[in-house]
Amino acid sequence: MTNRNIHDGERSCRPNILALCVLLCSFQSALAQPDYRYALFNLESIAPGEQFNSALGIDSSGRVAGLAAVGPSSYHAAMWNLDGSVNDLGTLGGDNSHADDINELGDLVGWANHEPGGSAFRHRAVLWRSGQIIDLGTLGGVDSEAEAINNLGQIVGAADYDPKSGVGEPFIWENGVMRALANIGRRSGEAYDINDQRQIVGTLWTTDNLYQRPILWENDVPINLPDLGRSPSAALAINELGQIVGQSKTQREDTHACIWIDRQIIDLHTPGYGQSSSAWGINNVGQVVGWVGSSGLNPQAFIRNPGEPMRLLIDLSPPRLRESWRLQVSQGVNDAGQVVAYGIINGHPLTPYAFLLSPVTPTMSLGAPSPGTAGVANTITVTNATPGARVTFLYSRFGGGERIPGCDLQQNALQLDSPTVIGTAIADQNGVATITRTVPPIARGQTILFQAVVQNECAISQLVVFRFE
Repeated sequence: MTNRNIHDGERSCRPNILALCVLLCSFQSALAQPDYRYALFNLESIAPGEQFNSALGIDSSGRVAGLAAVGPSSYHAAMWNLDGSVNDLGTLGGDNSHADDINELGDLVGWANHEPGGSAFRHRAVLWRSGQIIDLGTLGGVDSEAEAINNLGQIVGAADYDPKSGVGEPFIWENGVMRALANIGRRSGEAYDINDQRQIVGTLWTTDNLYQRPILWENDVPINLPDLGRSPSAALAINELGQIVGQSKTQREDTHACIWIDRQIIDLHTPGYGQSSSAWGINNVGQVVGWVGSSGLNPQAFIRNPGEPMRLLIDLSPPRLRESWRLQVSQGVNDAGQVVAYGIINGHPLTPYAFLLSPVTPTMSLGAPSPGTAGVANTITVTNATPGARVTFLYSRFGGGERIPGCDLQQNALQLDSPTVIGTAIADQNGVATITRTVPPIARGQTILFQAVVQNECAISQLVVFRFE
């Protein structure tokens, strides 16, 4: 028997292809099929073998901004390219840097240490553009941090105005100059996001330093946004339609994810996932991402589609991941519905991993192996394929993400981790493709994931999960 990876092309599939696949399962009946919407990709580190990664921003094409480990105790701002490779964006001479956002031109913003071996808290707002790192300066203090950049190159964040008091002041950087944003009362606050209409969102503290208010700057005028009853509240992201998301405390002292539409606040929190949540990103389709949990402890990343309740991203990911991965926070979603998140492996709570979740769109239907009995020949059938198309049948023990060679992730992706090819078949005039293989008796009782693909069409079937009898 010969097993091969999808990348091995179309060298013949032997008749006994499954003979030694001891973990391949067919099933007497399919398990109930949850809503597997995404292929899940673990984004690689800059330094092989090192792990301390976070994915924080994403552009419309799927390029990702964040940070990745370069050594046991240091990390650099990173950009993950469309092919999955990662670029080290460097620092200003210090040990660490951090990219928070990316625009459609490939410009990234964040912060970088400027003192070798110095404190991680000594950093400057920076812009990475055309392979160069640009120090954006401060408002007269020591430190600054850039949070977001729009497609016009305008950047917002916060800077220390007074190094003695450490009071941070929201800023905008445009035309090569950083300046403070207008405030209401005290200077302390931060600007978190800016859209192409130059609408800016963030927070400001009240004059008595007791309340943190969500703020919209429009035409450079700061506007107080309503809250859910208590402070602190924060406006964290804005889309091109002017819809704003963030968080606000309720009268019960719980923090809830919320959205402001036409400056009116709506509570997005869905009961059942814990009492607290926060919304960190919104796209122009109205999809919202963030975290939900119990007072910020043990958070889980969520997505909320318009008109739907929150859903945990892990529940929309391929199975056999819940046993080991925990998606904690999502801060970005693009208009194609691709989501960036970071999380941990169970048992390693201090080591974050960076993830990209890409939606899949099945166009073929994959059936269960029949008769679903170990030790005999089993038949697997695909329907609704293009007549004459070569259909490749695959399996894996674990869910995850696999690029289809020659296909953009926004076209489709497999939801299998390191899939193995079972065989190929040509779809008949009715769009039906079938393979028959003998399943070894030792496969009994195993759970296996199946999917089918037509590579030159970037077409896939739904993900099928079976337990072999």
